[in-house]
Amino acid sequence: MTDRPALRAAIDAAVARLVARAATERWPVRADHCFLRIAYDAAAGAKWDTVYARPAWASLPEARLAAALAVLERIEAEGRAALDPLNAASLAFRRAAR
Repeated sequence: MTDRPALRAAIDAAVARLVARAATERWPVRADHCFLRIAYDAAAGAKWDTVYARPAWASLPEARLAAALAVLERIEAEGRAALDPLNAASLAFRRAAR
């Protein structure tokens, strides 16, 4: 997928599915912006907004948006087994950026 609007729509759809699942499975991450934080940080390899301008969907290269989508899809497929370490890595990026 190399179309920015299509990538954004796919990311939004994946996040909506994860938010719904998180509510029923009582995950520690429940908000849409938290799933986006995790995905964008993983795709950027850093606290994403220290590398790219806001908003992420407009400034990350399409390859990084595709990587963010892949992160969300991995969380969908693997659940907490993927979510927990990805969330921990994202939080570590944020502590390091302070």
